[in-house]
Amino acid sequence: MRLAVKLPQFGESAAEATVMAWLVAPGSPIAAEQELVEVQTEKSVLTVAAPSAGLLIEHCAAPGTKVSVGEVLAYLEVADDAAGAEPSPQEAPRAAGGTALPAVPRPATPRHAVRRTPGASFYSPRVRTRLDAHGMLPADLAAITGTGEGGRVTAEDIDRYLAEGSPMSPMRQAVAASMLRSWERPLATVARPVRIDPLVSHRRTISGRPSATVYCLRALALAFKDDDRMARRIVGSRINRPSSMDLAVAVEVDDGVLTPVIRKVDSLDLSSLTAAVENAVESARKGRAADLGEAVSTVTNYGTFGLAWATAIPQPGQSMILGIGAVRYVPDWNPAAKIWDRTREAELTLTFDHRIADGGAAARLLMRVAELLEHPERM
Repeated sequence: MRLAVKLPQFGESAAEATVMAWLVAPGSPIAAEQELVEVQTEKSVLTVAAPSAGLLIEHCAAPGTKVSVGEVLAYLEVADDAAGAEPSPQEAPRAAGGTALPAVPRPATPRHAVRRTPGASFYSPRVRTRLDAHGMLPADLAAITGTGEGGRVTAEDIDRYLAEGSPMSPMRQAVAASMLRSWERPLATVARPVRIDPLVSHRRTISGRPSATVYCLRALALAFKDDDRMARRIVGSRINRPSSMDLAVAVEVDDGVLTPVIRKVDSLDLSSLTAAVENAVESARKGRAADLGEAVSTVTNYGTFGLAWATAIPQPGQSMILGIGAVRYVPDWNPAAKIWDRTREAELTLTFDHRIADGGAAARLLMRVAELLEHPERM
């Protein structure tokens, strides 16, 4: 059976390529995933490999020819049960008696004269199928030692590599998929330190003694209430404003993170918010989080791990995430007494979707949050 080798889609912007040099002559036996031809796109020189072992019957594009994505480059004679085999539109020329045509001399273009882009390569349909089946990315192949032609990673190499590992938990798979979707957006981070001494003193006067997470939730909700231009979601080509100031809190659970949502945070005082957060955290850690729906933003307290600074990643359906680091003592100049003292401060970070706003808007929002945290009596 004859199998067509077609020009693959190398990238979203590559609609065509120019054939540079054939690496295998018609009539030659080939191995699965053996490089057949070099093609030049607008950005780089890449290779197209054989999707199956067999015999190369025909070149359908001479060097210098431009071909479009999906256009046939060559035909192979493969076993009838080869995956993806399909009849060619016309019989390939063969000599009398059914033998293959004589080999055509290889073009004189030297291999070293062709500029290659490091790491650029085409993966065969079998490899692509394996990647899709296991939720892998082409970048994941960098960890696999290839045994194919020129060190190319084969489908068998992927199977062997996966057999050596262990399955991801459903929670880890969910987190991985969520973070991958989040990272498709243009994210940026702004940060600034905030004095914590006023907050530490103020929490002693509030029932339940609110945590730094609770203060951050309340401050963010009030900052959005003052100026809601960053409290937006992008849906297609439209920017939507949430109807309720709902915020989520990041909770570490076994092998992952849950983000239970606290509804209408701007309408809750610190004492009520403390109770709501404690209940949400406890339920999440017991695997009974009742509300994991949509929220404007999430607050994460990575300071509980002793981290002073981190770049948190917002959930796919959220436009930002506010983080607070560990409290630490820093030098503080007292101009009245003209002496150095010390004060407690923590680092605030705001990672946001740069499509909804620019750095100035993000900075103003973070400054307002910090102002409220440094004057907790206003909350």
